Amino acid sequence: MPVDQARDRDATEASLIAAVEAIILEEGFGAVGINTIARSAGVTKPLIYRYFGGLSGLLAAYAEQGDFWWRVDDVLADPIPAPDSPDALARTLATVFERHAAFLRTHPVTLEVITWEMLERNELTEALETVRETRSAELMTRLAVRFDLPQRELAARLQPMLALLGGAANYLAARGRRIRRFGGIDLQSDEGWHDLNDCAAEMIAGSLSRS
Repeated sequence: MPVDQARDRDATEASLIAAVEAIILEEGFGAVGINTIARSAGVTKPLIYRYFGGLSGLLAAYAEQGDFWWRVDDVLADPIPAPDSPDALARTLATVFERHAAFLRTHPVTLEVITWEMLERNELTEALETVRETRSAELMTRLAVRFDLPQRELAARLQPMLALLGGAANYLAARGRRIRRFGGIDLQSDEGWHDLNDCAAEMIAGSLSRS
C-alpha cells in the first residue's frame, strides 16, 4: 500500500474510533450505530466495512485502542515500592487502587460504560468487558512476576479483594458524576477520594497481614 494511502487509512481509522467515544459522551450508548458513527467521522459507511469488517470490528478496535481503560504499564509505573521493601505488595496494591480511582474520575466515557453495562449487554459492552478483563489478568501476571509468587496462589489471595475494592470504586465514581455524596463521603472532591484511598490501603494491608 502506498505511504499516502496508508496514512489516509490510519487517519480514517483514528477518526472513526474517536467518533465512537464522542457519540457515547454526547448522545449516549443508544446512539452508537454505523450510520451515526460514519456521519460523525465524516466518512461513508463502506469504509467502516472495508477497514473494520463492520460495526462489531470497529467497536472491538475502539475498546482496545481507545482510552477506555487503564493500561498495566500505567498503574504499575514508577514510583512504586521496590519488591523487597517492607509491606511492598500491600503498598503496591494500594497504589494500583489509587491510580484506578484516579483514572475513573478523569474518564467520563468509562463511567458511562460502567453505568450502561448494568442496564444492557450489547456488542460494545462485551468488547469493553473483554479489554477490561484482559488487562486485569495481565496485571495479576505482572504482580506475580514482580513479587516472584506463583500466579495461581497470588490470584487466589488477591482477586476477591481486588474485585470488591475495584467494584466499589467503579460504582462510587459512576455515582459521583451525578450525585455528590454517598455515606457522608463527597464523591466529587479530592478530599473524599483521599479518604477512600486511605481506607482501601488499610483494608489491603489488613487482609494481606492475615493471609
